[in-house]
Amino acid sequence: ARGNHEVASMNKIYGFEGEVLSKYDRGLYELFGEAFCLLPLCHLINRRVFVVHGGLFSQDGVTLQAIRDIDREREPPSEGLMTDMLWSDPIQSPGRQASRRGVGVAFGQDVTEEFA
Repeated sequence: ARGNHEVASMNKIYGFEGEVLSKYDRGLYELFGEAFCLLPLCHLINRRVFVVHGGLFSQDGVTLQAIRDIDREREPPSEGLMTDMLWSDPIQSPGRQASRRGVGVAFGQDVTEEFA
């Protein structure tokens, strides 16, 4: 599944862009960006196991159809379902709180159980 490092800003910060440009060219780097945008945001295994790189959502009631409706063929916005899926993290305490990352949400086991 697509993760938070398959976005242009992270590619720049962590050196992927520079490495590709030093060895190849901008055209290849842009192809990587296009490929990253085509990666699925999650997987559903046997209709039972939800697999996502980041985590769950800043709101309750998210459905599989709402996830299917996300326009994933782009860079993620600053907030919303796509961003939550790429950036959110589990925490030990219950409920939701602002993420230390400044994007996505931190969520407790109770949120996971409610989603399941």
